[in-house]
Amino acid sequence: MNNEICENAEQLLSVIGTYIDSPIDHHSNGRVMFSRGKGAYLFDYNGKDYIDLMNGKGAILLGHNDPDIHDALRRFLEQDGEILTGPSKPIVDLAERIKQDSPLPDVKVSFYATGTAACRAAVYAAREYSKKRIVISAGYHGWDPMWKQKAAFLEPNDEGVIEFYFIPELLERALAAYKDQVAVVIFSPDYTYLSGATLDRIISICRSHGVLVCCDDVKQGYRYRQGSSLEMVTEQKADIYVFSKGLSNGHRISCVVSTEEIMLATKEHTFTSYYQMLPVISALETLQKMEACQGYDFIRSYSKSIVQGLSELFARSLLPIEVNGGAMFQLVFGDEDLEKSLYAEAYRQGIILFEGDNQAVSLSMDEAVQKDLIHRFANVVDVLSEKYAHLRGKGVTNEQTFRFAWNMIDGASDILPYQEQLPILYELIGEDET
Repeated sequence: MNNEICENAEQLLSVIGTYIDSPIDHHSNGRVMFSRGKGAYLFDYNGKDYIDLMNGKGAILLGHNDPDIHDALRRFLEQDGEILTGPSKPIVDLAERIKQDSPLPDVKVSFYATGTAACRAAVYAAREYSKKRIVISAGYHGWDPMWKQKAAFLEPNDEGVIEFYFIPELLERALAAYKDQVAVVIFSPDYTYLSGATLDRIISICRSHGVLVCCDDVKQGYRYRQGSSLEMVTEQKADIYVFSKGLSNGHRISCVVSTEEIMLATKEHTFTSYYQMLPVISALETLQKMEACQGYDFIRSYSKSIVQGLSELFARSLLPIEVNGGAMFQLVFGDEDLEKSLYAEAYRQGIILFEGDNQAVSLSMDEAVQKDLIHRFANVVDVLSEKYAHLRGKGVTNEQTFRFAWNMIDGASDILPYQEQLPILYELIGEDET
């Protein structure tokens, strides 16, 4: 039976593999499909278990198939509460919950299906409010042609978007060049490489130019604390916030939060599934559970323990591998072949990683899971230490770390001095420095 299922899975992936993202089975040069998930673990159709550090690219905050969410959804469905024609009490309750967590007074909340859609809506609202078109951006805001980079440095793409790569000096240059044309500066705050002082400086520059600030907290919001994680590192506030991944343990829901006058532009933003309640119920249960069990404190604690354990393991191996970050962390390598081999061996040892990007810790990763995870990573290191003995003692350079942060599309500007960043930036965007 398992063989039949796996053959069908291979047929399915051969048809849609171009369009979906699933962990690679490096051993068989195929892709793995999962039959079920429980807590920190996923299981394939052959019964093999994996510890999941991808966690839906950070969306699975509680762990897979959380029983409390299942119970809440089951109770709701048994009450025949799923009505798509108009609003019901749960969506109002969720909006009120998010408003209470906002640092802004008298806010409004507008819901969307994805973080990508919410970011586009936030820009739309800012443009309508300011009557200006140019958007200055840093970070990742979703898979949308709107954010496609233009090769020309500090020039707007066809959608009027300019990238400043989290570099305050470039933000200053862009704001000076497009004075009185900028509707909003939108950035996705990174806590792996950027200091609070840099984020504070970015907002201060925006304030000095009288430009709206949008904090795209799709990835980081409701992960370290209730609401925006930006408040952990600066007392300054954004004008618009976007949330998604931390809200509902993987169910499709996002939101834009801002003042009433800015949010007027989103009044007519409705779509076919706008009143779909299952993501709302999941979000309410997720937020309630995280608050009731001090989940944010546990996630920070689990992350610290995992990062420390991995750092000690890699340090003992003398291989050029580093771990940077917290509740979301990144593996950084001093050798490209070593990087490829680690991901391949991690899969064989039953660890699902988000290759080249940030790994996400869930609330299900308790002490027992952490012990299992470090044990599996130790097996990985044993294999790599023998294969890459010639790399022992070699470190990871600041430039390599910069490039890894760049590939994650998060903040890299604190890793190297401004003048050292520019040649690398020109190379990465494919433009002549002259």
